[in-house]
Amino acid sequence: MREDESITKPSDAVRYCAERRKITVDALRLPQRLVLTYLRSTFQYAKRLINGALIEWIYGQRMPLCIGKYKNVEVGVGQFWIGAPAATAILEEAIECGARKIFEVGLSGGIQPYLKPGDLVVVTEAIRDEGTSFHYLPLEVKVRSDASLIEKLSEYLDRKRTAYYVGPVWSTDAPYRETLGKVRKFRDRGTLCVDMETSAIFSLAKYRSVQAASAQVISDVLTESDWKLAFGHKAVVKGERALLKAVLEVLSQE
Repeated sequence: MREDESITKPSDAVRYCAERRKITVDALRLPQRLVLTYLRSTFQYAKRLINGALIEWIYGQRMPLCIGKYKNVEVGVGQFWIGAPAATAILEEAIECGARKIFEVGLSGGIQPYLKPGDLVVVTEAIRDEGTSFHYLPLEVKVRSDASLIEKLSEYLDRKRTAYYVGPVWSTDAPYRETLGKVRKFRDRGTLCVDMETSAIFSLAKYRSVQAASAQVISDVLTESDWKLAFGHKAVVKGERALLKAVLEVLSQE
């Protein structure tokens, strides 16, 4: 049985934006290499690293996106909206506009007792506990980071003697329903952390046949008795900056 084709397509949205602005579709093109961030501070630091220039992409100032170069290789950086549906919809349009190697740099909550704020996680696989990914792939399909991208990231971090952890992330739609039962279940399976987007991003990338990888910084920790928040703490900011540099090194090699 053939897949039921979608009536709505990212190409339609891109073309409509171009028509309204009276520009060509090519004017909305993006570099093949794209760093996906979520926080303004993360985006601004990445923008400085690539000496990026803000562009008037589809969403204008509502979703900042810049293009620059790192080691003479063109890279785009976007501050995507939080949550699987929003991040995936925007990434659909970014892929339509030329993105082919996508590296997510995000924050996540640690669910293993040894993780602490500021720790780095190289994501191998994303556990699908959100709704968006099931519109792209059947329930039984596993979604993973692109092997070549995370291998290069691990090699770079090893060369720099930067400590990091390697393992799965659990992605959920409901940050205030990270229950004790779920935390125990995923922790006992070896999952390292929890976020809201990665499994949907990986599913879209697999569906659209592009490369996508993810690396996370632990910004908060869930234990069996409490939730320890550390967003914006010095160790977390330091971890984000180290990870952004490492990811840009990887993308500049490709």
